[in-house]
Amino acid sequence: MIPPRTRATVTAVAALSLALAACGSRVDHDTVVRSVGGGGQVATGAAGADTTVGADGSADAPSGDAASDDAASGSGAGTSGGGSGGSASGSAGKTAKSGGGPIVIGSVGTTSGPGGVAFAQGPRALQAWAATVNAQGGINGRKVQVIVMDDGADASKGRSQMQELVEQRKVVAIVASFTTTQTMNAWKSYVEKKKVPVVGGDCSTTAWTASPMLFSECPGTNSALDGLAQVGAKYGKGKKLGALFCTDSEACTHVQERFFGSGKAAERYGLDPVYNAKISVTQPDFTAECIQARNAGVELMLVTGDPNTVSRVASSCSRQNFTPQFLQPGATVDGATASKPGLKNVLAVTPTFPFTGSTAAGFGQFNSAWNKYGGGKAPGPAAAQGWASAKVFEKAARGAGEISRAGLIKELTTFRGQRFDGLTVPLTYVAGKGTTDTKCAFGMRGSGGNWTAISGGKAFCW
Repeated sequence: MIPPRTRATVTAVAALSLALAACGSRVDHDTVVRSVGGGGQVATGAAGADTTVGADGSADAPSGDAASDDAASGSGAGTSGGGSGGSASGSAGKTAKSGGGPIVIGSVGTTSGPGGVAFAQGPRALQAWAATVNAQGGINGRKVQVIVMDDGADASKGRSQMQELVEQRKVVAIVASFTTTQTMNAWKSYVEKKKVPVVGGDCSTTAWTASPMLFSECPGTNSALDGLAQVGAKYGKGKKLGALFCTDSEACTHVQERFFGSGKAAERYGLDPVYNAKISVTQPDFTAECIQARNAGVELMLVTGDPNTVSRVASSCSRQNFTPQFLQPGATVDGATASKPGLKNVLAVTPTFPFTGSTAAGFGQFNSAWNKYGGGKAPGPAAAQGWASAKVFEKAARGAGEISRAGLIKELTTFRGQRFDGLTVPLTYVAGKGTTDTKCAFGMRGSGGNWTAISGGKAFCW
């Protein structure tokens, strides 16, 4: 059982990490499997033996019993256990070079527990991508298998799962890793030592732009926040900014420092910060804070927390006949936010393409795949980020002469200002350094109870 304080902290970290890049129940594994159909391989990593699902959607033995012959033939059974497999010359690389075997990739992230609701759409989008690619014949004629492991926001568990994927499952890359900052810190040095590329994920920490093995699909943390301030200044109904910052996470403190502290993002981009206060994501009512913000003349309200917290704040303020326009980091909203009371004209900034309403050339494929494999739920920021991560990997895999860890890293570090048909900000990766920060982001707004993409979903840069 997770103690209440720990549960609140994990929730806040999970929600904010996407934006710097909500609270909920466990994501059922069978639901994920059904949603992806033929979308590769899933291993929940929840407890005990992992469930393995093949490229044809059929259930197989637990991961420890998966047969190497099946993996080599591309039937969809798990890869064999054992062996070090840490280097790019491991069995996955040799199979890739010879052609015919599946391309095995992994994803370690939080798909259950308090952070699972926000994060789960990321690996689900990865699975939807795999299903789409496999239906079209795979990558260079080879099917893709995806192994998704749930770390439960447990750093030590995430570290052991990463080691299993690298050393036993022989994955060539980690893709769409949606996890907390603490868990990433637990395995970051390991993937650096083993030279395993990690392609995309939650964009939660400055580590994404400070590691040679982390290839982010997003702008840096501070750039995303600066973009949020600019959207508020340009599209907000007023300049007077108020904010409620959760006390449950250092991520919330970082946003406060960027907007109201030495970062001065609010003032630098034309907003007038007039009020801020501390809250908890477990707080049921925010009447006092709403009254204080109203008395301070707040016109724009920023709330750090999960989407449910944002909804509770908006509801509390509405009951006081106080209806500021909300200005939100992407991870603090979801597909339904714009339909909630008090949030129908909400503004948001996302680090990858808007999850609805985009006119980008690459959006149609995402939209079609999500409608088919998304489980019937409206997509949110994590879905867009998971898909963008997959597309970055796909381009690297199609261009690599050898689909091995070394081959993928070499190809990734040739990318210069790649936008992936409008799905990402310009992405550049440098050998030995990893992701180069980009001062660009995407804007969204609520209109008539629905989300719309600002400027047709085109990234704005400064």
